[in-house]
Amino acid sequence: MVENDGERWGTMGMIVVNGLRINMSKSTKVGEAMSHIQAWKEVVEKVKSRLSKWKMKTLSIGGRLTLLKSILGFIPIFHMSIFRVPSRVLHVLESIRGHFFNGHEMGSNKATWVKWNYVLTDKKHGGLGVSSLYALNRGLMIKWVWRFFTQKESLWGKVITAIHGDYDKVESRCHTVGRSCWLSIVNEVRILKNKGMNIFYFMNLKLRNGDTSSFWTDRWYVGGIIKDLCPRLFALENCKEISLDSLAEVVRSINLVSLADRWIWNLECSGEFSVASARKKIDEIRFPIVKDATRWVKCVPIKVNILAWKIRNDALPTRFNISRRGIDIQSISCPICENGVESSKHLFFKCYLIREIGCKIASWWNINYVEVNSYEKWKTWLISCRMESKLKQMFEGV
Repeated sequence: MVENDGERWGTMGMIVVNGLRINMSKSTKVGEAMSHIQAWKEVVEKVKSRLSKWKMKTLSIGGRLTLLKSILGFIPIFHMSIFRVPSRVLHVLESIRGHFFNGHEMGSNKATWVKWNYVLTDKKHGGLGVSSLYALNRGLMIKWVWRFFTQKESLWGKVITAIHGDYDKVESRCHTVGRSCWLSIVNEVRILKNKGMNIFYFMNLKLRNGDTSSFWTDRWYVGGIIKDLCPRLFALENCKEISLDSLAEVVRSINLVSLADRWIWNLECSGEFSVASARKKIDEIRFPIVKDATRWVKCVPIKVNILAWKIRNDALPTRFNISRRGIDIQSISCPICENGVESSKHLFFKCYLIREIGCKIASWWNINYVEVNSYEKWKTWLISCRMESKLKQMFEGV
């Protein structure tokens, strides 16, 4: 066993990098062009096998959602952290996951009642928080940039610096000729910046003793990089336009202590980079806000929470929704009361049967029942009910 710079090499071709075990003899595609779709065929087949047909038929939608989130652990994270996954491969993988979530076989023409992007959107923005594989791939690649800034004295950091320039050149275009994993990572960082996700806005250098930080070029000041804030002062050591108040504000922000400087990732309270926080931020920019935060009750099965989420988004195959798809049906009336169109609002809020059930449940809990005709009004009524928080969560679940 050989150890060097956080890596351990075993005699059987096993490498352990930062706690991640990688079988180099089977996992690493040495010499293969990972920009080609064919190179990812094994990954696609592995996802298909994990989301097999029998699991889809035996699991509820709550179980399928849980499996979708855990399936990321079976995808070769090593490949996704080093190489940019082609967009067509990501599209195929998302299609596989979408079909599995809806309980449809691949190639099936069955109707889907909810947009897949809504499922991928974070719960705080009205989705189910599955997260996209695009965000996972880019988040893993960003982690190398974070390591480059925080581990610039490591051997691999010195090699990258010698080939592509100093670590502060990551934000600018590399002029090295040819292709490499590092150039691909830097290029993706630039593409994300053009899409509104500038990762360097979330990276700040926390000054302690100031020994390893550059006054002009490092992002140690929350207001930005000093050379960009004062370009004439940086170039000519004379900036007449800069006000004394602005310079005083910069000076007041400096508080040196006898500790080494360190980089801070603003998206985490701990200041340490996490792929999860990068994924959430990327998806937040890519996907529009569906609605306000998804309500999630932990004391009921996941499938019940998903049903409530579908009711809220009118994503159920009601007779009204079926007719809107152009499918010919005999009647769109409610089969229970025959006194209204069978829509999500009618079935769960307006139908006489559901209102009688609501009255009985409210009397069981000694609560005054208020008739509502939509999910939003139901939520408003629920919030207004005065009871202990744990009891209210149980009542909401019922």
